[in-house]
Amino acid sequence: MTPYPLHVGAPSILNCMDAMVIPWVLQAGPALALSPGMTIKSSLVLAPLLFAVACAGEVGPEGPGGSSDPSDPSDPSDPGSPDAVAQIAGDYEVTSAFDLRNSPDMPAIVSGALGPLTGLADDPAGTLFDALEGTSIGDLLDSVSPAIRGIVENQINQYIQEKLYEGVPVAGQIAEITDMVTSILTNFEVMTDLRVGSADAAGNANAEHSIAGLAYPLDGDRIVVDTPAIINTLSIARNVSINVNLDTSAIDFGDHALQLPLGDFAVTAFHAALESQFGISDLGDALGDMVDCDGLAANVGEIEVAGFTLVTETQLAGFCEQGLDAAAAQVDEQIRRLETAQLHFMGGDGTFDMESKSDDIGSTQLGAMDGNWQTELGINDSGFAAPSTFKAVRKN
Repeated sequence: MTPYPLHVGAPSILNCMDAMVIPWVLQAGPALALSPGMTIKSSLVLAPLLFAVACAGEVGPEGPGGSSDPSDPSDPSDPGSPDAVAQIAGDYEVTSAFDLRNSPDMPAIVSGALGPLTGLADDPAGTLFDALEGTSIGDLLDSVSPAIRGIVENQINQYIQEKLYEGVPVAGQIAEITDMVTSILTNFEVMTDLRVGSADAAGNANAEHSIAGLAYPLDGDRIVVDTPAIINTLSIARNVSINVNLDTSAIDFGDHALQLPLGDFAVTAFHAALESQFGISDLGDALGDMVDCDGLAANVGEIEVAGFTLVTETQLAGFCEQGLDAAAAQVDEQIRRLETAQLHFMGGDGTFDMESKSDDIGSTQLGAMDGNWQTELGINDSGFAAPSTFKAVRKN
């Protein structure tokens, strides 16, 4: 009879089962005397011994017959294996805070948007005349002699400077709107989605980073502007390199960039802030309520030249309303000129917490993160340093 073939190599459950049937299929050998009147075939003694040798390594990598193999990526006992590091994989909500109020590069950008508002506070009449330059009513006012125009401008300025709106001087209300625009343009939070893949044994992983929206903290309030779906689709940075160190709880991010329609976001936030504070989302309408153009026209009266009425009160009220609308449109236009900015993340570093997973084996996963970005903001073909901080929470 041909002996049953023995398996060679790493023992398995099948090897052990094979060894267990060996005693019944091996060819019988010479008898072995145990004591007077008792014999047993030598093959029946050898077979259990083979079974014991074959199965000795089945306890596990750290049990009898085995040991941990750090070079084997499938060995879960190795703390550097993918099974140990892959706990970072998942989706995260990231909030990056930018405070550019003290940036030397922002004043020129902000001043353009603030020009019409500053003018309305300091020289309302001059700003209204400038806003209507080139229009039919502007041409009509330009036909007035400089002396008469000077008188009219003084009356308009005096009226607006003395006018109260909800108990506050109109100039003070305009100053609040100016501060609102300044804050929106220089102090904002970029909300992003971060999808992290599984890591290798060294803690390296790739991620996708995409724009989700912007938020603007304003006097205890927080205006949130969600990203339109088309922008979210276009503003994705893929293959962002990440390294996680589970021993030091440190995380590092590689170089990548996102396109940020900063101007459109800022205009939307500005209108939402106006609605929140004044109950009116349109700046022209809000200024009209504050100034009260009908009251201004009644206060100034008709503009006459040599007994001839050049501008009636109704025309003057219309001049006021059109001027305020034109000035408001200039503010929106100047803010939109920020256009699409490039948000360049040159790198990032931070720390993270580990949190328990909802399973029965005590698993943990990467939880909250916080740290700093080394960022540059590119606006209108010019770039400047815009360092920021970030916080992230796990979504799943």
